[in-house]
Amino acid sequence: MVQLTLDEPEVGKTAARPGRARRAWLLSLLTTAFGLNLLDRQVINVLAEPIKHDLHLADWQLGALTGLSFAILYGIAGLPIARVADRGDRVRVIGLAVLAWSVFTAACGLAANFWQLLVLRVGVGLGEAGCSPPSQSLIADHYPPAKRAGALATFFIGSPVGASLGLLAGGILADSLGWRGALICAGGPGLLIGLLALTTLKDPPHGARAPQLPLYETLASLAARRSFVWLAMGYALLSFMNYECMTFAGSYFLRVHGADLAVLKTETHLGPIGLIGAGMGLSGMLFGALGSVIGGWLGDRYGPRDPRNLALIPALGSLVCTAGYVAMFTAPGAWGLLVFVVPSLGSNLWAGPGTLAFQKLAGPRARATVMAVVLLASTLIGMGLGPLSVGVLSDVYSRSLGAAEGLRAAVLTGLVAGGLSVVAYAFGSRRLAADLDAAQKAEGSAA
Repeated sequence: MVQLTLDEPEVGKTAARPGRARRAWLLSLLTTAFGLNLLDRQVINVLAEPIKHDLHLADWQLGALTGLSFAILYGIAGLPIARVADRGDRVRVIGLAVLAWSVFTAACGLAANFWQLLVLRVGVGLGEAGCSPPSQSLIADHYPPAKRAGALATFFIGSPVGASLGLLAGGILADSLGWRGALICAGGPGLLIGLLALTTLKDPPHGARAPQLPLYETLASLAARRSFVWLAMGYALLSFMNYECMTFAGSYFLRVHGADLAVLKTETHLGPIGLIGAGMGLSGMLFGALGSVIGGWLGDRYGPRDPRNLALIPALGSLVCTAGYVAMFTAPGAWGLLVFVVPSLGSNLWAGPGTLAFQKLAGPRARATVMAVVLLASTLIGMGLGPLSVGVLSDVYSRSLGAAEGLRAAVLTGLVAGGLSVVAYAFGSRRLAADLDAAQKAEGSAA
């Protein structure tokens, strides 16, 4: 086994890291912004069925609205935005991005047809592309190496919490205000967070950061490290599974277990969409956050002992997530909603150790860029192909199985991606220690 430290030379570092209070405020604000990122991205999922009926859409169109339309600019724009962030003012990029996607989310509630909603969702994707990579880069510069996995895991708590709040609030608001009112309300909080980011956060001076490598050199060095390719593929396949399940979970429970939801309505005083949002939202929020914390703790504790653990922890998460989704979409009755605690926990184990592995493979000169490359792959494969392909399969299967069982069969077919994610992470672990050592030596010689 290759032994190495998980630290890297801080190329070009001339200023001390900010104090604990400033770091805590930055991490809290960026985590909140990331939570809103996921909230505005995912809220449309719980609203899919009323949007489908109101605008007279097919399942493939739902898949396009929730996946492909968002993925087009989110994935493609992420890389140039990350390059700007690596050499410019990351705080300004983040603040303006939050304001942009919040406005587009609210405007989605005014769409009159499929094409208007499609264009506005593209705008949401463009705005959200400016949040995650520069945020992770800022966090890495503010926290010492020994605490980065935990800090990054804390940042990724925003993902399950935001996505879950989107389901919870979206479902409840849809029952009272309709899907249009829910989308308008979802866009509001981001206006405040964007302004707070612009006015209270500061990017370290340029002299405190390493000089940026040309893009072709960065991409070539990443492609040469096979563990990076395998880990990026593992995350992309996990994203495929997560997005296809999250996109169609609401429609699935309404179609397959609508009668059970109607019975529960009399006991809980929540409408069917509110029940789905509450069931998935609360379990996803609590156990998704728990999974992120556990993953960060495991990465900080076991990553330094054996770098391969930075890939094996995400592999375990993908395995748990896949098993949980199988149970969720085959369980009898609407109580399958409660099974969502399992994939919520498993899918978030990757966040701390996985992100740390990507950043270490790239080095301090390309932290935002490497995460943009990862997001490009996960967005196009996961968000772009996942909901759309399962929507197409649902339309095909429904011709013989009916709308309810056709959708179930399509979702279960898509879970093959989860098994492939486990395999990809396992292959990545075999080369990770050697690739991290090579990356470390390359940065040391550059310093």
